[in-house]
Amino acid sequence: MIAVFVCGQDKRELTLIDQSCREQIARRSEEPLQLERAEEDGTLAAAVEAEKPVDLLYYEFRKGQAVEELRAFRRRYGETMVMLITDPSISPLEYLRPGIAPDSLMLRPLTGEQLDTVNAEFMDSFFERFNRKETESCFLVDTREEKIFIPFFHIYYFEARDKKLFLRTKNEEYAFYNTIESLEKQLPEQFRRCHRSYIVNLDKIVRIRPGESCIELNDQLGVPISRSYKSEFKGVWS
Repeated sequence: MIAVFVCGQDKRELTLIDQSCREQIARRSEEPLQLERAEEDGTLAAAVEAEKPVDLLYYEFRKGQAVEELRAFRRRYGETMVMLITDPSISPLEYLRPGIAPDSLMLRPLTGEQLDTVNAEFMDSFFERFNRKETESCFLVDTREEKIFIPFFHIYYFEARDKKLFLRTKNEEYAFYNTIESLEKQLPEQFRRCHRSYIVNLDKIVRIRPGESCIELNDQLGVPISRSYKSEFKGVWS
């Protein structure tokens, strides 16, 4: 699945971007497309808070606009490619700043022909990365229906149940086939086995309650910790 998020207030532009993305992606891949359009301020921040998957971001930048929202997104979604849509009268000094510089730039007036040309180059860069399966900072959920790249920082834990493994993010759960023993060897060091059926992301831990055999995670999630693994967590968190 390829997740596209479009933030802007011009409905005509949003429609053009929607059409161009569908055509460009269909030419290059059979991956399903998830495209979300946002016409209100603050929706990008809400997407970050909800930890929605975003592979490609099209973002309208207006004169005098604060950059905190985009900078926060860039910090959280380091692998996402960003196309900035703006007006040529706006000084590049407003948006070419550390932490927010875009991967591509579209200057108004935006036409379908112009968008297709710029978007083709943008998509070529994305699919070059996508097809190389650069997963150093992502986990690949590979099912018969689709391939989904999930950033490791979005993952709270893995659970083995019903002869499958389940990856849990803040709001979603993804099922795939593997063994927890094999998965444990594949994951980066911030993931640690805490139970015969669970692997937890250390970066998501709030506190450990050994007496209750429980690990509390961010966003009111939790996983069990078994006696045999408690010693490995001793002294890490209190």
